[in-house]
Amino acid sequence: MNPTAHGRFATALNCMDGRVQEPVADFVRQHFGVDFVDMVTSPGIVANLHPGALDAVKLSVEAHDSQGIAVVAHANCIGNPIPEAEQKNQCLGAAQLLTQSWPHLDVAPLWVLAEGTVQIIPQN
Repeated sequence: MNPTAHGRFATALNCMDGRVQEPVADFVRQHFGVDFVDMVTSPGIVANLHPGALDAVKLSVEAHDSQGIAVVAHANCIGNPIPEAEQKNQCLGAAQLLTQSWPHLDVAPLWVLAEGTVQIIPQN
């Protein structure tokens, strides 16, 4: 069975925090124009982009023909309790790393506000 025959996919590296799952999935589906989001989660993932997470991204890209990658940081993160500006810088760094590994894909660094609004972090 070909999983891509049933819809288009994108990939999101996201914190495990349940408050950000749905807003991120909704944003990623719209941003990349896809049906499904492969969600790779770990507490404060932008602070620790570990090999397991990168392996999951590779699987998503190769098996589901992911159309893009989002990497996410958010307000009030218990897994990465540092100031917002530092988290955003970590997120931008993670986006650069992902872009180096998958240069053919759009990589979107995202910030989720406390009320659930998702924003693209501007890349300077």
